[in-house]
Amino acid sequence: MGLRALEVEVLDSSGKHLATHPRAYGQASTNSEDPSMQLALLCNKPASWPNSRVRDALPDPLREWLDRQDRQTRNEALQTLKRVDRESGWANAVEAMLSILESTGGADRAGVTLLAARLAEGVAGIEYDDDRPDLSEYDIAFTADVGVQGGGR
Repeated sequence: MGLRALEVEVLDSSGKHLATHPRAYGQASTNSEDPSMQLALLCNKPASWPNSRVRDALPDPLREWLDRQDRQTRNEALQTLKRVDRESGWANAVEAMLSILESTGGADRAGVTLLAARLAEGVAGIEYDDDRPDLSEYDIAFTADVGVQGGGR
């Protein structure tokens, strides 16, 4: 444990930083409700996932997806969430992971990191008009079973 003027650091037995909480003074009990402060602890002890504040703080679709994942996939997703939270903030990390999950069915690190950075910078998503070109002709052209005539090249 490391006591600082404005914060309390939680360290493991080797001295590795696990979490930082704001320091409170006085006799009243305090509670750090910010789930992002528990991400490092959760990543070190992923078996505590079912009882974690991080799990409770996530939107239902993201929480349910993480519940269904095997241990390795869940731990990778939590590591991604921890990293992106540090870089772009908790709300942006969660929104990005949920958006990537809804659009791709997974939560890849690159997609979540990029979208969270865009959200943190205030970059709006691209909105397309309804008069977009119909690309189905390309599907036909590239998937049709057409033989090469004339012997190739």
